[in-house]
Amino acid sequence: MKYSVLVNTCDKFEDCWNPFFQLFCMYWQDYKGKIYLNTEYKDYSFPGLDVVSIKGCVGKTINGKYATWSQCLKWALDSIPEDIILYLQEDYFLRSQVQTSMIDDAVRLMLENKDIKCIHLTDQGCPTSGSSVYEGYDQCVLHDRYRISCQAALWFKDELYALLREWESAWEFEQFGSKRSAILNHTYIAVSSKVVKKNCFEILPYVFTGIVKGRWYEETIPLFEKHDIAMDWSKRGLLSEVKPETFLQKTKRRLGRVPRYFIAYLDLFKLSISRYIE
Repeated sequence: MKYSVLVNTCDKFEDCWNPFFQLFCMYWQDYKGKIYLNTEYKDYSFPGLDVVSIKGCVGKTINGKYATWSQCLKWALDSIPEDIILYLQEDYFLRSQVQTSMIDDAVRLMLENKDIKCIHLTDQGCPTSGSSVYEGYDQCVLHDRYRISCQAALWFKDELYALLREWESAWEFEQFGSKRSAILNHTYIAVSSKVVKKNCFEILPYVFTGIVKGRWYEETIPLFEKHDIAMDWSKRGLLSEVKPETFLQKTKRRLGRVPRYFIAYLDLFKLSISRYIE
């Protein structure tokens, strides 16, 4: 086993863990490695699986009420010994058989070509610009806004770690991490769109984000019912029940981003200068 699975989560998504691992057991039976569950304080196990609870916030000094998304992910990476991780999230519920041999082939490609730092395993991640020098894979667009995606991907752990900034949320990481990755200009590829297509053939067939805005995405309902997974949908509510933001709420949210965007762009400038000096 040359890689491990990292399931990125936080304790308030604990209601996803049992369904996630129940479906994992059903649709990825030939995975025999460790699964690192990036909890904050809680411990968790599931019969038949080697689940390691990170409990990354234990013993840490945290500014504010909660650690940031990026802080928790960095702490998780610190505790994982494997060089390559398969990044998933707790609401990526498997809905069909995983193509393990294709994941193994992708890992082998990364080990043989250390310049490849990331391989996106779905067609729902970063946009691509046509074929790459690697058969069966497309080149990720260098300056695309979502060159980095939090969808399923294989990462060299050190590359992912270098792109993280402790103050960022997941959405900010996708946006500004993509810009940082363009400055670093390392090789990112994705499985070819000629090979993988959502709902036709997928390496990792899963619900593309089962919880949106804190609510259940309706696609999870028939999947859970099919497998007799009980869930009280009323506790979170459904995505379709979310009321649109008012103009005032949108304005407040956007203005609240200004200081963080200033920090992010300053960081990008510093990274650009350091690369230029090199």
